[in-house]
Amino acid sequence: MSSAATLTTRLEAAIGGAQYRLATRGASRLFGYSESSFEADSIRIPFLARGWGVPVVLVHGFGGDKESWLMMAGLLSRQHATLIPDLPGFGAAGAILPERASAKCQSDILARLLDRLGYARAHLVGNSMGGGIALRFAADHPGRATSITLIGSVGPVIQKSEVMLALDRGDNPLVVNDIDDLDRLLGLVSEKMPRFPRTMRRYIAEDRVARRDAQLSLFRGWNEPIEGEGIPHDLESVKAPSLVIHGACDRVIDVSTGRALAARLPDARLEVMEGIGHVPQMEAPLRVAKMIDAFVAEVEARRVS
Repeated sequence: MSSAATLTTRLEAAIGGAQYRLATRGASRLFGYSESSFEADSIRIPFLARGWGVPVVLVHGFGGDKESWLMMAGLLSRQHATLIPDLPGFGAAGAILPERASAKCQSDILARLLDRLGYARAHLVGNSMGGGIALRFAADHPGRATSITLIGSVGPVIQKSEVMLALDRGDNPLVVNDIDDLDRLLGLVSEKMPRFPRTMRRYIAEDRVARRDAQLSLFRGWNEPIEGEGIPHDLESVKAPSLVIHGACDRVIDVSTGRALAARLPDARLEVMEGIGHVPQMEAPLRVAKMIDAFVAEVEARRVS
């Protein structure tokens, strides 16, 4: 790449970074979210919060962050509180060792966040890796998980996805290898990803490239956890009411996994979204927000009756 091209790329990324920060902070304020943080084991955990009452906690997937929920989070009902943390090792949260990336360690952080804010229970909503963390939370803290919503969640592997086949070959298509690789990743994880400016894509691409080695390390820690710290295998023991949402076109985690989760969880229903990929909350935010709100309201009503 020539010096002029390098300068142009850096300028685009700088402009994109300013645009990204302006857009995400503006959206947070517009939707009524305030940002705060707490420390757990000397790790800073930022989170967005809004409202009062039993919270809905949005748990992002691998490589994601709290901002990845914003398109949908603004559409959720204000009749309940909403919490959106950056998981340790991701977003603006502090770095962690690979062994701290396990489902158990991450779900323990969620429990400590709820303790810090004085919430005895919560509705957990997790996408992809976040779904596995929600499952682990429900297994480890059954009295605190009022419900779980699993969106494109990890779970039993029935049919290997495009991503899983690549992982078997020794490739990890979930990381960005260079600044021109982001479009490939976006096309892999989504069918209907909203458009955003080239400059913002440059900024996100550069950020992902800078995080590449750390993310590969965290993925190994997540995918190969210390024995007993992964996602629960005994799904039949997870008693929390569960809503399983899965895109029919998911190339990261095949829809057969969503069907298996709904079949094995004792109190579960399945919503398969046609024409949608791995991130329904970004591809169809209004539809997903309505499903979550209706499910949370139903579960709360069941507790009262």
